[in-house]
Amino acid sequence: MQRLVDVEDIRHVKARYFRYLDSKQWSKLAALFTAHPTIDVGAKYSSGKELAEKTAALLGDAPTAHQGFLPEIEVNGNRATAIWAMEDYVSFPPGSSYKNGFHGYGEYHDTYQRINGHWYISSTVLSRFRVDTVPNWTPPAAQK
Repeated sequence: MQRLVDVEDIRHVKARYFRYLDSKQWSKLAALFTAHPTIDVGAKYSSGKELAEKTAALLGDAPTAHQGFLPEIEVNGNRATAIWAMEDYVSFPPGSSYKNGFHGYGEYHDTYQRINGHWYISSTVLSRFRVDTVPNWTPPAAQK
């Protein structure tokens, strides 16, 4: 039974990772990681805080959509590994040096650590299988 609870808790951690990216909740994103994680998502970062700060600077409020699915999760005590299929759609803000956004496909290879009863991401490595360029898009301002 504990293994099932652990797997579900890890699924929630990764779901929050994707949701916090897309909803621009940078401090919550940073808090999902252990103190000294390994992060390689096309660029390498030494902390969740660094990942969040640099991603916020790169994306601003531009719309993004990240999805993770079909997890293969293995739990061994207070450590776990997972492979997640992924798809993302990223747009860059007006004035960005990136003239196009992208639609990518690949997988994350993650490790997790349970600390004081809570699961945290201790490493994440993103491998992309395909990336298609797409036009950047800025949603229209909300009507009042």
